[in-house]
Amino acid sequence: MSGVRSALLFSFAERYALIVINLAANLLIARLLTPAEIGVYSVTLAVMSIAQVLRDFGVASYLIQEKELTDDHVRTALGVTLVIGIGLAALLAAAAPWVADFYREPRMRNLVWLASLNFLLLPFSTISLTLLRRRMAFKAVAGVNLVATVAGAVTSVGLSWAGFGPLGLVAGTLVVSATTGFVAWLAQGERRLLRPSLSHWRSLFSFGAQSSAVGIVTTVAMDINDLAVGKLMGFEPVALLSRAQGLMFLFYRDLMGAVRNVAYPAYAKAVREQQPMEPLYVASVNFVCVVAWPFYGFVSLYALETLRLLFGPQWDAAAPLVPLFCIGGAFAAVGNLMGNLTVAMGRMDLLTRMELVFQPLRAILIVVAAATWRQPWACAAAFGLTLVLQLPLIYAVKSRFLPNDWGALRRNLARSFAVSALALAVPALLRVLLRHQPDAPMAWSGFGLAIVSCIVSWLLALSWCRHPLAADPAFARLTGFWRRRRPDNPLQIDKTE
Repeated sequence: MSGVRSALLFSFAERYALIVINLAANLLIARLLTPAEIGVYSVTLAVMSIAQVLRDFGVASYLIQEKELTDDHVRTALGVTLVIGIGLAALLAAAAPWVADFYREPRMRNLVWLASLNFLLLPFSTISLTLLRRRMAFKAVAGVNLVATVAGAVTSVGLSWAGFGPLGLVAGTLVVSATTGFVAWLAQGERRLLRPSLSHWRSLFSFGAQSSAVGIVTTVAMDINDLAVGKLMGFEPVALLSRAQGLMFLFYRDLMGAVRNVAYPAYAKAVREQQPMEPLYVASVNFVCVVAWPFYGFVSLYALETLRLLFGPQWDAAAPLVPLFCIGGAFAAVGNLMGNLTVAMGRMDLLTRMELVFQPLRAILIVVAAATWRQPWACAAAFGLTLVLQLPLIYAVKSRFLPNDWGALRRNLARSFAVSALALAVPALLRVLLRHQPDAPMAWSGFGLAIVSCIVSWLLALSWCRHPLAADPAFARLTGFWRRRRPDNPLQIDKTE
């Protein structure tokens, strides 16, 4: 377990550093570009995201879960991703004029043309990073991602400042892909140049077809805000939804990305070693929720202040949308790791069926909300509602291959809820006492006090509630306090009534 803990620490350190870098870049870009320009870029990314899923074709998951990985498997993965990447680049380049005409935005033609070059670069970065992750070499992965992110951020900010608008943001993504591929190859150690092959294409295709089907429908449902709103309401509402959703994604996508990067290889390793999986899964969910719920609660309470701090006053209109996204994110935290568990245990078929049924329903609900009310709040509410409705389905599917220990899950989540409530009590009180006008932001001194009080209350609540996270050795070293009763298992789950 020490290897998993070390990997998590490196993954979290990487993720926090990436968040700081990206927030700094976004803070500058939000002041250099108009909401309409950022909206055009967001819609372009939504169009590209569907192709991104096809480009990956489940290759990363295939290489990580393969029990006896050989050079032939790696060469096949490289060959398949190159074939797909070249095909997608050509297809998107040809479709660029149609996309620009559909959205009546001429700038999107050049944006799609430039973004299509990413598909020629990503196969190399995907393979190199995946091999590092399989070895759980997360220190190297962190270094690769940090270098690439800095290079991309400098490019995006510099070109935005120079007046290139959304083209500068797309150029930044190209720099990230190119830098990731080169630096990850250097980090491999052996630095071999393998010749692409298609020798194991049948086994890869069998796995990748299901993974791609899941990825496509999930991506469409997640990005349907941008695709539908951009067509029905214009680009500025897209930008407002993107900014509000971005605060939820600080945890849902960015911080949870650090956990998922480690969780999938760790689950796969535990399956290979025939370890009990339900205690490990429940403990993982418990650790996620005790961090996620205070985060979502605080961001909901201080949405306006957080937006002002990160992006400036021009995004104030997005503040009412933030709590709607955060409610959905809080429910989603309870099931965020189920996909990793399902694939690690070899039940991609169940995950595929679930997503093929649920994700189209998610997309339909959001499109209907956009078409009916023509307001950003309706799309935000529909998105949050779908995350709430998905949770029972997730655990119903999980019970098909791993019985749910409802008692252990309930007891552990109750402690996480108690910690969250105590952590948010003082910030909620400050919200009432220090904010004199409902539509005006709190003074920066009060906002800073709320942040500090939330962190301190959370740390104290972990100890008071005897949450398992407070007893983890790595956490104890980080925070400086130690529980009297140290569990033998650092991922201990509470089984007492």
